[in-house]
Amino acid sequence: MSFGALAAVGACVQIVKTLYEYHNVHTRNKALLDILESFSQNLEISIERLQAREQMLGFAQNDALDSIERDFRKAKEWLQANDKNLRSIWTALQASDKLKDLDDRLCKAFASKMSVAIFSALQDTRAGVARIETTLEGLPTNLETVCRTSTKEAIHEVIDELKAEAYAVGSGAADGKGFSNGEAEKIISQLVDQLAEQERLKEDEELLLMSTYPILDPAPSHAAPVPYAPVSAPSQYSADQDAPFEPSASRQSSTFSRRRSQMTLTSTAMTSEAMSPPGENPTGLVFDLVDPTGAEIVDPVLASDGLIYDRWALVNAKPVPDDDAAKSPPRILGEVTELRDKLFAAFPNRKQLYRSMLLLDRFSHILLFEPNSVSLHVRRGLVNYRLRLLDDALRDLDLAVHLSKRGLSGEKDKHKPDVDALRARALVLEELHRNKDALRDIEAVLAQVPRDVLALSLRATIRGNDGDATGALADLATTNAAVRAGKAYRSRLGDDDSDLEYLGRGWAYCSVGDFASAATDFGYSASLRDPADPYAAACQALALIKQEESKLGSASSTTLETCLAQLEASLGVIRTAMMPSSAASEVDVLQTLPSGAPVLSAIEAGFPVTAYPTLLLRGSAKAVQGDAEQALADIELALRLRPSSVREVSSLRCAMAELRLAGGNREGAQHEYDLALAAAGGVGVRAAILSAREQHGV
Repeated sequence: MSFGALAAVGACVQIVKTLYEYHNVHTRNKALLDILESFSQNLEISIERLQAREQMLGFAQNDALDSIERDFRKAKEWLQANDKNLRSIWTALQASDKLKDLDDRLCKAFASKMSVAIFSALQDTRAGVARIETTLEGLPTNLETVCRTSTKEAIHEVIDELKAEAYAVGSGAADGKGFSNGEAEKIISQLVDQLAEQERLKEDEELLLMSTYPILDPAPSHAAPVPYAPVSAPSQYSADQDAPFEPSASRQSSTFSRRRSQMTLTSTAMTSEAMSPPGENPTGLVFDLVDPTGAEIVDPVLASDGLIYDRWALVNAKPVPDDDAAKSPPRILGEVTELRDKLFAAFPNRKQLYRSMLLLDRFSHILLFEPNSVSLHVRRGLVNYRLRLLDDALRDLDLAVHLSKRGLSGEKDKHKPDVDALRARALVLEELHRNKDALRDIEAVLAQVPRDVLALSLRATIRGNDGDATGALADLATTNAAVRAGKAYRSRLGDDDSDLEYLGRGWAYCSVGDFASAATDFGYSASLRDPADPYAAACQALALIKQEESKLGSASSTTLETCLAQLEASLGVIRTAMMPSSAASEVDVLQTLPSGAPVLSAIEAGFPVTAYPTLLLRGSAKAVQGDAEQALADIELALRLRPSSVREVSSLRCAMAELRLAGGNREGAQHEYDLALAAAGGVGVRAAILSAREQHGV
């Protein structure tokens, strides 16, 4: 922001202070009150002009704009240096490829850096306006304590300053600062008239004071001091309580001072107490856990009605026509970052959800303008996978693989598919039990990068489930050797997806019956996320139960209690984090955000679709515990919640048949086996189902 503009506004503030000083002594002067009111209106207009002037943005130092200039300058230098190569040495195809690559990099760099430049410029403007607003807020309350006296010389100084400013504006030397349209001249004229009136009033006051009235103390005791009071009048506010000139501690775009935020939080807490009893926790956080719409607060924002909402509850709210503005959802004014920090301290699992939802929304926005970016589709697919939105993840990764194989002119199957897209898609397909499709992607990945830990772990899982324990152990040994030698493949995400590698290794160890190693890898995978990933933690809990069962014949009550508590906690995290507004059944909520990002919603028994794999884990644990009824209920609920891309359900039907047999329901078991045969995808699977059916005599 222009320092000159700020200096001009600061001079205006000093003029207002001087006029207020004069007004404090001569409160009987009605003409001066009119001048003050007129000047106040002019100052407000000037501040609005300051906010609206886009040319002010050019006065600030903007590193992003400088970086864009350097990029294009370097591109020009490269073109000049390679002019001969482009014209005569390189082939037309080589030259076109290099120019296309240069153009793509320039376009991407320009788009990203320009957004940063605009954002930085807006931050500068908002910070300057916030300073001006905060400075002016205290002037009315500071009127009687800060200013004590006023003299004729002070008024003359004001006139001289206004004259100089008016002349500067008239001559065009003010660089866009100050008043225009004769505002300064009008104030000067009023002040000159006021001086004559002042002399008469002063004589009258002196006569009155000498004859009748005692001398009054010019400093009333009821005047409230403000933070920037002079030393002679100590302030009752501490620096920790109110720092009006200090920007928000969390986000630069906040236009609110700390005192204003504290007042808003206080009023909102009072409103929340009237609505429902507040929640308490050891972190000292006392507030209502849901917003006025009934949504769980994950990303708190301050709305235009003065209350605190969850950001996604307002973003996903149903739009209302303009003629029904009274029922329209409130607008988002800013973030309540202090409350969000306390939320994350009290509920750590919401921190990762907040990051994932923010990433998902930003990736979706960028993909509106870069729909052919393979890397962005892979990244959004992995975010969807972590949110357990398997359908959306598979859709993104399918598109990423397809785009990576296209040529420059759109030819199909021109290049090899992208390794990162293939390995991520194999992970999703493995969890969807589409082993043939997953194995095809795995082999394609290992043909290009033979030391990919994730692909080797997924292949070991498939081999172990198919009964090839030797091949599975060989793949696991290869992963161990690659990790120890430091030669394991790293994707474009670096270490950000290493937790998925250990998750795959845990599955592989489970497939060969080594539940102790599986629990170790699952635990390490969960610990790599901050906070711990609920699905990996649930896998670890089930692996610990299976380990004790395979070692001792049955799991102890202590282990069952501890691990079932972990499974319940994981489901609680998923259920609480994804729970939509309680009013969602009454109003139609958009299924996607404006950017195209999906809206998370619960569809069955209060559980979202993302709880599908974790419910299966809890069902398995309940079966080990001997609670066949609850295990059957969990598996049935998981089947109703399963994503549409889950095609192989015959194994789940067989498990349900065995649970029904354990409960004495032979007719129900027969029905489940019939459904399993109908859903079987291959001859080998059908033979296994028939064998199990004959074994149980159904």
